Order: sequence, then structure tokens, then C-alpha cells
Amino acid sequence: MTIAGGRQACITLDLENNWELEGPKLKYATFEHLDEYIELLESLDLPLSVFVVGQTVEERPDAIEQLRERLDVEFHLHSYSHDLSGTASLEDEVRKGKRAFESYFGRSPQGYRSTQGRIDRAGLRTLESEGFLFDSSVFPTYRPGVYNNLDAPIEPYRPPEAQSLFEIPVGVVPGLRIPLSQGYIKAMEGPLLAALRHVPLQDVVVFNTHLQDFFHTRAHDQLDQPKRFFYERNIENAERVFRRVVETLRRDGFSFMKMTDVYERCTDGKD
Repeated sequence: MTIAGGRQACITLDLENNWELEGPKLKYATFEHLDEYIELLESLDLPLSVFVVGQTVEERPDAIEQLRERLDVEFHLHSYSHDLSGTASLEDEVRKGKRAFESYFGRSPQGYRSTQGRIDRAGLRTLESEGFLFDSSVFPTYRPGVYNNLDAPIEPYRPPEAQSLFEIPVGVVPGLRIPLSQGYIKAMEGPLLAALRHVPLQDVVVFNTHLQDFFHTRAHDQLDQPKRFFYERNIENAERVFRRVVETLRRDGFSFMKMTDVYERCTDGKD
């Protein structure tokens, strides 16, 4: 489809608890570094789109206020409980999440991102029926045991199951289909930064981040292998890696904007 307005990049943050760990010193351990994350985005003059978990809205409104006070930021919904088992009902997650979101923000969320990118046709129909304008759950790649989206478009599109809902997928390196997200770039710095410099990218890049992609905390120490290795890999260089990604995208003519801006340009440029 045609996208109005040139090449566009979005930095998104999934604001969530740490891997379903419990206890006050583990569940939100990465939030102790929220100021550092904010300072990083401030230094690069980047707008931010946050997908926030409903329970996080209820339990940590202070984090939301930190972001609102200092950044050019917007908020969308990232499920209610961030269930990593894959057994939670998406319909329940959406509806409970909406109630938590609306109670705090006084409005309905416009965008949605499911836990671990788990979304199917029925889920997309649920989002549309619940009034969402866009979804950003689809990683157009393959994750064993979670999803196989190798046939999904890498640019924004309207799913055949939807009348009005747009899917704005998380970015991948074309051809390779490796996610353009802080976790992957940090873990595979050399090859992926080289790919960014040499592989022509799609016109819309959604670059996903988590606080745990930048800052090592006591929560990381509770993870089993190989998950712990992946999240700790090269974490001491996370900020430098992120700055190089932003620099590369800007050099290649991308303008940084928020997810609702991309959605509006999708609808402006629809066929």
C-alpha cells in the first residue's frame, strides 16, 4: 500500500513487569532505570509510543507520569496481565486491559500489542470490534513455539479479517526477517548493524524496546538459560548500540514519529 509522507520510524516501549517475576524487588526492577531511558530519548530528541500493560497502569502509575512529564509520548495497550504462558484469553486480556486503561487515561486506547506478538484472525476481529484503530502485534518472522509470520507483509496493511483496523508490524530486516528491536540488535550487534547499513529497509520501521533490553537488574539473574544469556548479551553496550541505530535511520532519511502519526498517514495514503 502507499504510505503518505516519506520514510517513517517509530520507537516503541513495551512497559511491563519483568518476566512474570513476583515480589516488589523483582517485578518492576527495571523501572529503577526509567530515568536513564528517558534521558537517552531526550538526548536524541525522539518521540515515543508506549504499549503499557493494564496491570502496570494499575500498579505503577508513577512510571506513566514520569514518561508524560518529560517526553513527547503517547500510550496504547499491551494486554492486561502480560501472560507469557500463552493460555490467557485474548478477549479477556483486551477487555480487562481496556477497563484499566480507560480508568486511568479517561479515554479508550487506539492501538494494541499482544503479549509475545501472539495474535490470530479471531484476535484481530476482537480488536476491531472493541474499537481499536490499529494493532502492532505482528512480528513478520518466525519464533519457534510462538508464531510463524514469515508470509506476513513487512509494511503496514489492512488484514483481510478487518474492515478498518490496520496492522503496523514490528520492523524486520527485509529478506533476513530478523526483528528490528533493541533486544535482537544488542545481542547480534555486528551483523545486524551491518545489515542496517547495507540492506534497503521498508518505508515504515517500528523499532521495539523494553527496559530490560538496556539495563541489567536483579531480575535478569532469575532467568533460566538460554533466556538469561540473550538478555544479558552485550547489555553493557546497549545505549551505544541504540544510538547507532537511530543515527543510521536518520542518515537513511527516516523521520521519527509516533504510532498514531503512522496510522494517520496509512489512512491518508490508502488505495
